[in-house]
Amino acid sequence: MRKLWPLALLLAACGAQDVGRAWTPCASPPPAFPGLPGEPYQATFSAEGGVRPYSFGLDGKLPEGLSFQGGRLSGVPKEKGSFPLIITVEDGAKNSRAQRLTLTVSDPPPPRLTLVLPPAQVEGPFLLLARVEGREAVGFQLEVRLADLTPDLSSLKAASPVHLLDYDPQSRLLRLDVAFPRPLKDQEVFRLLLTPEKPLTPRLSPQVVLYDKEGKPRARPLLGEGPLPTS
Repeated sequence: MRKLWPLALLLAACGAQDVGRAWTPCASPPPAFPGLPGEPYQATFSAEGGVRPYSFGLDGKLPEGLSFQGGRLSGVPKEKGSFPLIITVEDGAKNSRAQRLTLTVSDPPPPRLTLVLPPAQVEGPFLLLARVEGREAVGFQLEVRLADLTPDLSSLKAASPVHLLDYDPQSRLLRLDVAFPRPLKDQEVFRLLLTPEKPLTPRLSPQVVLYDKEGKPRARPLLGEGPLPTS
């Protein structure tokens, strides 16, 4: 006599993923899984044990733009909010299990500019590197005071030829505005050579305004003319 294993419901997507990426099975689903408005979303549910075939059902209101069919959530969510759901699975022997979940659709995190500095004390010239990370951006404004540091302005290498670099030796204020020819994410956007005037561990406290892929500033623009034109 064949042994029948208890029916279990598994969530095969542990969070928001881009369509086309592989899904990693989870031993138990998380209490909430996120989506982003206006971006493709996919979450696939699976079952094990019991008697095949399985059939899936969903109770609850999905955000506009998402649909559920055959154990798969997909689409492009068009509204934000928290959506309580009940996912059910029934096997060929009419055994069933249910799982409560919450789909949360919220605003995406803003892009960020990360400065990469030597972690220890330096005595000679070093490169200040900067990366745009997290989300796509089309440009940024940066202001930073270089205490006990002298910049080599001719060493600047930016990700775009459309940029403005200014440095005031008296106030030691450096300003850099860059507009990218296309949205960038998770890559280096500039590097600049700095020379310490004495042995020190570099510490900088920049003011940064990033412009998202729609060209909207993610903070109040710094003094000046705002983002540079890309054409």
